[in-house]
Amino acid sequence: MRRRHSVPREVTDSLALERHERILAAGSDVSGRWVVATNLAIHLPGESGAPHHRVPWEQVEHAEWDRDAELLRVTETAPLGEPQPTSTFRFEQPDVSLLGLIRERITASVVFEQRVALRGRRGIRVIARRAPGVGTALLWAVAFDEGIDPDDPEILAAAERALAAVRAEVEP
Repeated sequence: MRRRHSVPREVTDSLALERHERILAAGSDVSGRWVVATNLAIHLPGESGAPHHRVPWEQVEHAEWDRDAELLRVTETAPLGEPQPTSTFRFEQPDVSLLGLIRERITASVVFEQRVALRGRRGIRVIARRAPGVGTALLWAVAFDEGIDPDDPEILAAAERALAAVRAEVEP
């Protein structure tokens, strides 16, 4: 992975950067595709030369680095009941600044999180995130524990009720 100053101009020119958005870190995977992190979003390369996909930090469910496989996995939030898009990138030598920045930006977007049990100790996490800046609206998401099937209509209904109850407590 390389720092901003070595990101090819054709990559920076192709990004849909918003006003006041700055590149903070970037890295090229083994296929030569660039993952670019800014103060407002992560820009993920599309498959087979497709343009970058901009994902605001508050819409990143989680990102994980698999040290053994040298893989970065980025999972996006999705409306309740829909599959969460996941992108995977293989890097030969990870840049700790990019990985650290991704973790810091995702964590900074979380405003509120509450765990709700649905079946025994398994359940969901109801999460409220906010975009960087003052006064932006909360974005709500639900993360299912492993072993909880989000396609089960009973589970989905329970998750919708839990989300509504938590939102009512936080946003009266």
